[in-house]
Amino acid sequence: MADAIEMASGETTSAATERSSDRARAPIATPRPTKRLALLSFGFKFGPPPTNYYFDVSFLKNPARDDRWDLFARVTPAMREFVLDQPNCRRFIEATVPLLRVLLECDGDVRVGFGCNAGRHRSAILVEEIARRLESDDVAIKVIHREESWL
Repeated sequence: MADAIEMASGETTSAATERSSDRARAPIATPRPTKRLALLSFGFKFGPPPTNYYFDVSFLKNPARDDRWDLFARVTPAMREFVLDQPNCRRFIEATVPLLRVLLECDGDVRVGFGCNAGRHRSAILVEEIARRLESDDVAIKVIHREESWL
């Protein structure tokens, strides 16, 4: 092998080569997800959302109409259970999650809104549950509650 050449830094070329090959053997960082999904809860009475798609989830029973809560009640575990335990809610989520996966295969940047009258309860609960079900997928999920001041 040829003699090592001393570089201006005082380091020899063989030492620099050794350090460089150490970097080449370093583990490669895990790539970040390239697909993005924004899930937005909103209230129809405040206007449509800036999304590619949106669903009206007003078909679900409104917890604000139940004696346990009012229109301005914060989401609680009991309210979450009230919404998610509805058979129509379970069917909707079971149909929507696979649909979102198909949309993500077709488009790497998907924004989907879920709306009810005020965007405080049903849509917010659904967005959180759908995000939870997709969190293990290779996708960057952003949850936005547009009417957050009410939550």
